Amino acid sequence: MTLLRRTRTGVLHLHFGMRAGRTCLLRDTQKAPLMIVRPFTLPCGTLMVFVVNPTGGVLGGDHSEIHVRVEGGARALVLTQSATRVQPSPMGEAATQDILLEVAAGGRLEFYPERTLPFAGSAFRQTLRAELEEDAELGFLETLASGRVGSGERLQFREYTSRVEVRRGGKRVYLDALHLCPGPHTPAPGILGHCDYLASGVWVGGGPVADWPAVPGHLATGSTAGGAVWLRGASERGPVLDAELARAREALRRQLFNAVPLQVRR
Repeated sequence: MTLLRRTRTGVLHLHFGMRAGRTCLLRDTQKAPLMIVRPFTLPCGTLMVFVVNPTGGVLGGDHSEIHVRVEGGARALVLTQSATRVQPSPMGEAATQDILLEVAAGGRLEFYPERTLPFAGSAFRQTLRAELEEDAELGFLETLASGRVGSGERLQFREYTSRVEVRRGGKRVYLDALHLCPGPHTPAPGILGHCDYLASGVWVGGGPVADWPAVPGHLATGSTAGGAVWLRGASERGPVLDAELARAREALRRQLFNAVPLQVRR
């Protein structure tokens, strides 16, 4: 299917670089429904942008294309303003999103989107590919709800697929693929149990990790053979998981990036 045949095609291309000793947004291309709020410089010097989708969510057949490039020395933080609400797809088409992250040597990019919330009958497929030069730094963390739990829609979405690949210096250092198609088997023990919120993240940096953040039964971290640090989380309650993720994220940032805690105002 070509982009022109899709219901909506959102495009967001961001290019960050250093000018006069500061990280700046050098170029941006925005096509509705994807857009950004004006960049803000955090106290630590990182430039932060919020990605905004002013519609009520993504529909079957929608496509989003996000491309972020960070030059050497620049520090960029990309957040989303709200959860990604994947609306039902009566025609059976999936909403899709392709993300490309490129970071030059000495640059740092962190991308922490809000939770993905799949409605009953929805389908969502996402791919994220990160291309890092040697000595580049990356942080990525995504969370997923099992549905609109409060509305009785636990595991009633049709499909959720996410594939994340990170390459550094031309070599793959991390690969994670998740494909969920709920059905009669999903309530069985060993699938999700009572957990309604999942998290998956990856960080690539230069520092060693001596203090591995973990919460028994909720949160685990480790490293790949390529040196990337991975995170997995699950919880029955979203706020509990979010708090644990925030602590783990800052612990890893401190060790891998030698970075101070993020001070984000929403």
